[in-house]
Amino acid sequence: MSEDGSARAAAYGQGRIFQSERDIQVTEHHHHGAPDTSGRATGPASVRVALSAPLRAALLDREELREELLAALDADGGVHVLHGFGGCGKTAVARWLFDQSASSRVALWVDASTESQLRSGMLAVAADRGASSEEVRAAQEGRRAAADLVWQRLDMSPEPWLLVLDNADDPRALRDGWLRGSPRGTVLVSSRQSVDPAWTGVGARMHRVDVLPAVEGAQLLHDLAPGDHQPEATMRLAQRLGFHPLALTLAGGFLSQQLLESWTVEQYLERLGEDPAALLDRGASLESGARERLSRTWQLSLDALAQRGLPEATAILQLLACWGHAPVPVALLAPSAMLAAGVPGLAGERIEAGLRGLLSASLVDLFEVPGGVGGRRVRCVTAHGLLLETIAAGVPEEQRAELHGAASALVNRAVLGGDASTVRLVEPHLLALLENSATAGHVLDAARRVRDTYDVAGQWADSLPFAAALVEAASREGAAEGIVAVADSIALGKTIHMSGDFAGAEPVLKKALDAATALAEEAPLLQADACVHLSLCYGKGGRNAEAIRLLQRAGEIRQSALGSTHADTAETLLLQVDNQCLMGNYGVSLRLAQQLRELVPNLHGERSDEVAVRALLVIAFALWHAQVIRAPESPWRASITAPAADAIADVEAQELGWGLVRERAQESLDAHIVHFGPDHPQTAAARRNLALAAWEHGDQKTAIAELRRTIAIRTAHLGAEHPWTIVANGLLAHCLALRGNTEEASTLADRAYADAFRILGPNHVISVQCAAAKEAASS
Repeated sequence: MSEDGSARAAAYGQGRIFQSERDIQVTEHHHHGAPDTSGRATGPASVRVALSAPLRAALLDREELREELLAALDADGGVHVLHGFGGCGKTAVARWLFDQSASSRVALWVDASTESQLRSGMLAVAADRGASSEEVRAAQEGRRAAADLVWQRLDMSPEPWLLVLDNADDPRALRDGWLRGSPRGTVLVSSRQSVDPAWTGVGARMHRVDVLPAVEGAQLLHDLAPGDHQPEATMRLAQRLGFHPLALTLAGGFLSQQLLESWTVEQYLERLGEDPAALLDRGASLESGARERLSRTWQLSLDALAQRGLPEATAILQLLACWGHAPVPVALLAPSAMLAAGVPGLAGERIEAGLRGLLSASLVDLFEVPGGVGGRRVRCVTAHGLLLETIAAGVPEEQRAELHGAASALVNRAVLGGDASTVRLVEPHLLALLENSATAGHVLDAARRVRDTYDVAGQWADSLPFAAALVEAASREGAAEGIVAVADSIALGKTIHMSGDFAGAEPVLKKALDAATALAEEAPLLQADACVHLSLCYGKGGRNAEAIRLLQRAGEIRQSALGSTHADTAETLLLQVDNQCLMGNYGVSLRLAQQLRELVPNLHGERSDEVAVRALLVIAFALWHAQVIRAPESPWRASITAPAADAIADVEAQELGWGLVRERAQESLDAHIVHFGPDHPQTAAARRNLALAAWEHGDQKTAIAELRRTIAIRTAHLGAEHPWTIVANGLLAHCLALRGNTEEASTLADRAYADAFRILGPNHVISVQCAAAKEAASS
């Protein structure tokens, strides 16, 4: 059918050809009396002309493939198959080779998209290569083997040749002898089918034609739509289109051919989110066929699979389109899991057949990624993002709820019951469901599981997207003021803070504290949690008095609800030790530390082990500060807060020494290794503390080794620009400078101070410490 619903027909010998919008022709062939001898054409007008749209821009990339194909021409022989999913430029590569070869050999082009076109085109090739009209007519009428005639003439050709069989997406027609090799020429086939007996039967050499690399994709877009477009915007648009050649060509065509209005690349990119396929199709020329329209190019493959008895292929793609664009572990698509989830349109025994059909049609790829348990690789499938967006837009409205429910159930099952490697690979799909208002409610528990798992592991950058998406989901549903939603907001503030964005966490936690205060009668401990995490922001920002007030408030709430020996109550005490040190109240800090040490053996509650370990660190931290005050010659004296007069007297009254300080620091590190593991960010803090104690105790080698280990852990877990990584670099620079290694010290200190100044400002305590390191390295 044509686009207006009418059929187009053309005479063909003794029958008619009906052309449909799907590039499929149905031929009616009738024999009534004597054969037609009128001399009317019974095949294509020419096989010496490429039956494809001319290239709109120079062919980019594919250098290695093009060199290989040119070399094959020189070798005069072999069958080569260009395969890949629709719109990636298989025909463009074939057209390029056709044009390149025209001056040195006979170049022949046959449309192989249907059996009738293949047959008529190949008989025209036979005629071109010298077959008589009687021989051709005998083949047309079945009185002679048609394929044998064609290849006899090709083998006898006086000139070398290139034969292009374009759009052979259903290779079954080629299995009847139409595809062969010959010493007189080279055969080049373009097909969406990557696996078929037709290819193996002739020993074809397979060439994958995929999306363009990033630079070449952006260049193609620029070449098609030259102008004043910003290179960064052009790259963003190319990336949004997945560097898909047809999509890039359509976008470039639209941007270059506007008459009534002129869009910038940024405007086009913004409008693309509404309906990508529809907008991209506006860049097609008026005479474009289905293969040159994004909305139809992939549907051709799905229609072909359905005709082969594989309608399940569409159902599998619809499921994949519910998730993110990342690789999908095949375990997620296991028949048992799919049946349990009730994926619509899929019978258990047909799932694998449907997936194999998608693979053969190059609509999905199958590959392995590292990261499995024990180092094993995990098999995954993936599909192009634009394909998934197009498929998602076409899902009937009445099927969406059932499909979304099944997609959510599969992800929940994988996250809540799968092994760690599978969960990691499923997380992008969980996040996609969480960010979709139609599916978010189904996956909240799984998202919290992932968020909290990363929090415990000290991987706060990985936890952050889930923490943020949970809060956003509650906001979309108008449930931001509920107890669970406020708890999620507190968790988000904590995660932002631990990720290193101290300033960004504060407004989130302030808002959460206001909401928790409104719920104080119903959930008093929620208010205490918000106070604790907001105090961390204040403490890191130098607002220690405010932090202590919040901690005292939280302590009162927790003691009233949980008791004085509960781990959560003790947490408020240990954080006060830290803040009193940072305020210069070293005597108060020591007294609180002693109180905390007496409390540790009696702690109870779910977090008692964790809080006990953290308590050992702040106790060691308080002892180190107090001993620095007692040692005027300490190089760290200038970088800590100056003590009040009464604080010095309190410290002098203590029985301290560097041996005791180191002992407590080692005790803290040992406990951290047991509880958190040797390379946890929390353990890195204990290593830093031991390094400082070891330095003052005279063991500079251990101090520098522990600081290097601290930096390595923090860089790996938190990133090079996390404030905790920066301060560790500053401390190492200071130590190296004191040892006389000024070259490395200067490099480290300059970078640490520049990063601290840029990220935290000049007055932050970490910036002050890095400035001291910079001064030591330069003096």
